[in-house]
Amino acid sequence: MTKLTKEQIATQVEKVLRQMSLEQRVGQCFTYLWSGYLITPSVVDAIEKLHCGNLRLQPAFVAGKRFKYYNFDTAAGRFDYPRGYVPAAENLLLPGCMGEIGPQRYAEALNRLQEIASRRPGGVPLNMAIDQEGDLSRNYCFGGINLLPFPMGMAASQDPKFIRSAYRAMARQLRAMGITCVQSPVVDVNIDPRNPEIGARSFGDDPEQVAQFALAAMQGMQDGGVITTAKHFPGRGDSSSDAHFGTPQLDVPRSRLDAVELVPYRTLIKNGLDSIMIAHNIYTALDRGVIATVSKKILRGLLRDELGFEGVITTDAIAMQALMRQYPLPEACARALEAGVDMVLNKTETAYRDQGYLTTLRFVQEGRITEDDLNDKVRRILTMKMRRGLFENRAQVDAKQAGAPIRERAVINLCREAAERATLVMTGRRRALPLSPKQRIMVIEQKLEDVFLGLNPTHHRLSLTEAILQHTGNVLPVDTQFAATKEDQAFILPLIRKGDVVVATNHVLRSEGNNGDLIRKILRKGARVILVTNTIYAAGFVPGVEAVICTFADAPEGMQLAAEILFGRAKPRGKWPLRNYPVPKGMKLVM
Repeated sequence: MTKLTKEQIATQVEKVLRQMSLEQRVGQCFTYLWSGYLITPSVVDAIEKLHCGNLRLQPAFVAGKRFKYYNFDTAAGRFDYPRGYVPAAENLLLPGCMGEIGPQRYAEALNRLQEIASRRPGGVPLNMAIDQEGDLSRNYCFGGINLLPFPMGMAASQDPKFIRSAYRAMARQLRAMGITCVQSPVVDVNIDPRNPEIGARSFGDDPEQVAQFALAAMQGMQDGGVITTAKHFPGRGDSSSDAHFGTPQLDVPRSRLDAVELVPYRTLIKNGLDSIMIAHNIYTALDRGVIATVSKKILRGLLRDELGFEGVITTDAIAMQALMRQYPLPEACARALEAGVDMVLNKTETAYRDQGYLTTLRFVQEGRITEDDLNDKVRRILTMKMRRGLFENRAQVDAKQAGAPIRERAVINLCREAAERATLVMTGRRRALPLSPKQRIMVIEQKLEDVFLGLNPTHHRLSLTEAILQHTGNVLPVDTQFAATKEDQAFILPLIRKGDVVVATNHVLRSEGNNGDLIRKILRKGARVILVTNTIYAAGFVPGVEAVICTFADAPEGMQLAAEILFGRAKPRGKWPLRNYPVPKGMKLVM
């Protein structure tokens, strides 16, 4: 946080704004993807040619032109470039994981990009944004970084003071590398247990609890030096569909929105929230038939005028199918800015960057977006950057010290405590725990994609298996795809009789399937099964299992704790975090 006063920041912002051309001001309103960690012509052109104000970081996974992201290949249709225009260089690399990149090396790359940005008029730094919500919603998991459980796991601590400390530790680890923004907290009140998009990403189903814990998370991240982004406004917790693949609609009266969805936003706005991300959702009580991302009634009427939010409004990933079904991508970018958004998350490294930028520039030139409105957007963006200290030292960090917070004993202990205070254990009638090292244990672990893994000795796709092997060698380890294939099942089911008990993960990853079908077939064979999962909702539970260990995280901290609980070396400390969703029938919460 800068030491400048509000008046000094305003003066500095006006000085920078006067130095910027129209094209540079339009560029500040865009966030583009930078995947991997190579400083290619694609990312340099995003900064120098398209004048972007922000980058969305995805270090583990290259997602270039050949990655079919939300059907990007059908998102624009025909586009007519101005005569003589040469589009920015595109990322043409095959999609995939590039392997581990440690904190120092990543900090050096971010420093280099900030150095390129500093040569622009006014020396406007880049806002380096990332997803690091907890558990599987994470973009940086390398270098032994200490990870947190899903927000619902943090809610299981029932301790706002601890939540603030934990999120401060998370933010400090990222800020030391030059990452300046975490697109959190998630403040959706998850009142639909079937919700495939939010689920355990939420702090719970009670609006006051979500407000209290999200506030603690926001303040912790700000204490750690990063910009915070509450999402997804006005709320995505009451939905049984995923906006990545369709257009959800919430048909409830305004009084319900006031009593549930808007409660956390009122609290966070009052306490200094930096930015808000808009949901690609229709709210019939607010603007019938119009997606919030392009709704003036929601963006200007509700969020600005009624709730009094003065910070930065950003879209969610603009190419999600919820919006693409109505508008070509370039038009969606410009329409969102016209409606009242300040920043568009155009999460690509292809010509769609140019097209969205050029369409927005045309909207300004035609007066659909006035220059006064554009200047107000840029003022808010520059103010946010200056408030959080991005203009200091050209946004450079000491790359040699980038990994220091990761190694701090206090940070390590906090994240271990977060795992302990998140974990819940449920058992059936039979006393299933602890296991004996003398028992033959079949461990079935889901295979995560490399993008979710640190790819180092502490964080890999068999972290639970490794943790169990620290307690007993009497183990038969097998693994499956994240959702067991027919081939996986045909291989595993004949082996069931070789074990005395089966310990199986049944993690949930948004709309994807998991191992529920395989586990049901194992139960039908009469096997004893103990589940390890990252959610307490039905998607992660299978009736008939003897026990469930819910860690709200597949991270090393959670898997090590699960193994300790299996063998009676640790006890769960989590409290049930939901008000309206009970412990599964036939199961008892172990306190």
